[in-house]
Amino acid sequence: MSQSESHPSADKALLDELIAVLAPERVSCNDLDRLAYARDTFPLAIKGVAQGDRTYQPDVIVWPETREEVAAVIRLAASHGIPVVPYGGGSGIVGGALSVQGGILLDLKKMNRILALDSLSLTVTVQSGALGGVLEDQLGAQGYTIGHYPQSIYSSTVGGWIAHRGIGTFSTRYGKMDDIVVSLEVVLPDGQIMTTRSVPQSAAGPDLNRLFLGAEGTLGVVTAATLKLHPLPEARTHMAFAFSSFADGVECVRRVIHRDYRPAVVRLYDPVETQAQFSSLGLEPGQAVLLFVVEGYPELVDLTARSVREIARGLKPRDLGTAVGDYWLANRFSTASLCKTLTKPYGVADALEVANVWSRLAQTYTAMKEQMEAAAGPNGQVYGHCSHFYHTGGNLYMIFHAEADSVEEVSDIYYRILDAAFKTSMGNGGTLTHHHGVGLGKGRWMPQELGDAGFGLLQRVKRAVDPTNIMNPGKLGL
Repeated sequence: MSQSESHPSADKALLDELIAVLAPERVSCNDLDRLAYARDTFPLAIKGVAQGDRTYQPDVIVWPETREEVAAVIRLAASHGIPVVPYGGGSGIVGGALSVQGGILLDLKKMNRILALDSLSLTVTVQSGALGGVLEDQLGAQGYTIGHYPQSIYSSTVGGWIAHRGIGTFSTRYGKMDDIVVSLEVVLPDGQIMTTRSVPQSAAGPDLNRLFLGAEGTLGVVTAATLKLHPLPEARTHMAFAFSSFADGVECVRRVIHRDYRPAVVRLYDPVETQAQFSSLGLEPGQAVLLFVVEGYPELVDLTARSVREIARGLKPRDLGTAVGDYWLANRFSTASLCKTLTKPYGVADALEVANVWSRLAQTYTAMKEQMEAAAGPNGQVYGHCSHFYHTGGNLYMIFHAEADSVEEVSDIYYRILDAAFKTSMGNGGTLTHHHGVGLGKGRWMPQELGDAGFGLLQRVKRAVDPTNIMNPGKLGL
């Protein structure tokens, strides 16, 4: 087992205790199992494993089925001083599920049951290992949806959504995980099980749900959650427009949101991504495409669609009809372009997501694109889109592809582009991340994001809740 100065390796006694709690078939030190869990979808981890790097191998993998078993594993880990890394679908792209100090990897996917469904309150209580696509199918068969459709829906879990404060592509209507979570069940680092109340609102001190939303398993393990439900939409329509500039598209969305319309999907593609995604439409270079998908009750869909068209036409775009929406709905879960670059020996690619207010959103896009292109070099490409919007602003997805000159240079060019992106975003008043989380990949910028006082507070919270530092060490810049 791996050695760590702060966390001595586990010994046979720990394995025997784990087997006694979980049964032999749910505890593994098998070399192939350990290799399989040596990465999530953090780009550098994907490339590392492909090249034989086993830096992030756990020492042992366990598959609990109940919250009591999770609590027992954590108590054993604490008694032996061994790190615990919660693992959902392994779809996170920031390294949040990497075992940076070996230890126990806690695969939660056997904890995948719906525990309760309240049709009057429109909530569902589900274990955190449930895969998103499977859960939506189960709920859809009963006439409901959570409305959370991340690109990773078929390979991500409820626990992963909560750990990273995830946001799905239909978020402008259904909200982000902060809005969807009603209550949580969490196993704390000392093995205690904490459950928050499933109520619409409480003023009983700070909201403990939000302590764990975005905590990435550093403060405990989410074992179940109660989430908001919606009836399946009765109607859906979509439309798209081509604008002469990205800034004009941003302004159109702002006008829609500030009139209090909430299309389910709003996606604004910059001219580069427009040409890559929708070349068959015969658009002139330099145009930005804006897609709206509206769904819900028929009368509300009709009102929203008519109003969105009226607002858009005030900016004189080209009406593209339904072709863009048809293509997007058929291909919305694909990540083929990023994967294609990452499979090249020296290829580097990632999708970075930040957020800013309306008054700075377009200028942040322009500045980030310029600085990231400079960092990527002559063989690089940078493009972006917006896909989540709020009363005060929206997000920016900045996607880059680059080519290093050697295996050794891959990490350097990757972090050089990230540094340019995040410094530019935060320098313009924006964020470090919008919904992918921090994990391992973005940790070095957390002091800048939170400031000295804020990051110091986060460190003190971590020490207070997890004094032995066994919960997913090395994440969030801690």
